[in-house]
Amino acid sequence: MRFVMSRNADAHQQRMDQLRRARGASASLRVAFPTVQQLRLELQFAGGHANPPGSQSYVLHPPALAFFTYPCPYANCDGQFELSHAVNSALDDPSLRTEGMLDCAGQRAQKHDSRHPCQLRLHYTIVATRPQRPTSPTYGGEQ
Repeated sequence: MRFVMSRNADAHQQRMDQLRRARGASASLRVAFPTVQQLRLELQFAGGHANPPGSQSYVLHPPALAFFTYPCPYANCDGQFELSHAVNSALDDPSLRTEGMLDCAGQRAQKHDSRHPCQLRLHYTIVATRPQRPTSPTYGGEQ
C-alpha cells in the first residue's frame, strides 16, 4: 500500500513553512516603500477546471510586511504567484495602478501519484495610495 497523500501533505507543509520564513524575513511596507500609505491587491482566479477558487483581496498598510508571493489556492498544487514585479510597476506608474494576468506554473497532484499542470490563471489589480499633501488653510478669504 502506498501513502501518496502523506508525501504530498509533507511537501505542501514544507512549501508553506518556506513561505512563512520568507515572509517573516521581509521588511515592512513602511521600510520597503516609505511613500506608500496603502496597497490594495485584488486577486481573481479562472481556469480550465470547474469551480475556480474564490477571489482574494488584501489591503496592506505601512506596518504590514512587504511580501508579495502568494501560494496557488489549490491545496494540491505546488505553484505560487509572485507579484513583487507587479507591485513595483504600480508604484512606478503615475496612476499608482497596474493589472495583469499570471498563469500558475505549478503541478497539481492527482490520484495514483500522477501530476498535471495546474493551469490556474490569476488576474490581479494592484492600487497604491500615497498620503495626501496637506493644503494650507485660508483664513477669512485671505491668502
